[in-house]
Amino acid sequence: MLNAAAEFRTSIAAARQSGVLFDYLTMNVGPPTSFDDLLRFQIVFAVSAFDKLIHDLIRIGMRDCFIGLRAPTAKYKAETIGLEFHGLLAAKMEAEVTAALLNQPPPLPPKQFLFEQEIQRKLSLLSFQDPDRVADGLSLIWAESYKWDLIAAQMGLPSQTVRTQLRLLVTRRNAIVHEADNDPVLATKKPITRQIAIDSTDFIERCGSAIAHLVI
Repeated sequence: MLNAAAEFRTSIAAARQSGVLFDYLTMNVGPPTSFDDLLRFQIVFAVSAFDKLIHDLIRIGMRDCFIGLRAPTAKYKAETIGLEFHGLLAAKMEAEVTAALLNQPPPLPPKQFLFEQEIQRKLSLLSFQDPDRVADGLSLIWAESYKWDLIAAQMGLPSQTVRTQLRLLVTRRNAIVHEADNDPVLATKKPITRQIAIDSTDFIERCGSAIAHLVI
């Protein structure tokens, strides 16, 4: 999980480079060309980095539950797997037992690798951006009932403030990705500033780092 947190920080740093490029082009090229879309990209990239962090934490945490390195949660225990994968996993475990009885090295890949692949496949169909979805996903590896209270406390903010701010950022991200950030009434792009991009990225980094700290 430490690698997932480090990758998240790297992705956030990469997102901030869009702002650096915006500054350079604005200063050296300037009007009438607008480079505001670089700021929109910064927000999209930051939210995507957060989404991937949650995916990675859940995948690695579930793998650790599977191999006994982490206590399983109630939601983990209730998680279902397909019959096809169940048969594959059963055959793999039987092969490992046979190898152990014959004093042979276990066959590759190990069963936890197959399990992690299956979890990755299932998670790839989900998005972890909305606060409720994030909390539900984290329940697979984190038994805490009041997750956002703890996350917000780690950030030094009220819980409702954190959840509202995250929802607003996800809404803005979706407007950028799916609607080109256009205002449907005015038929123009919604305004964005360098400070909005900075504040949004900083918030996402603080939120993701707080979650990683608590889960790891």
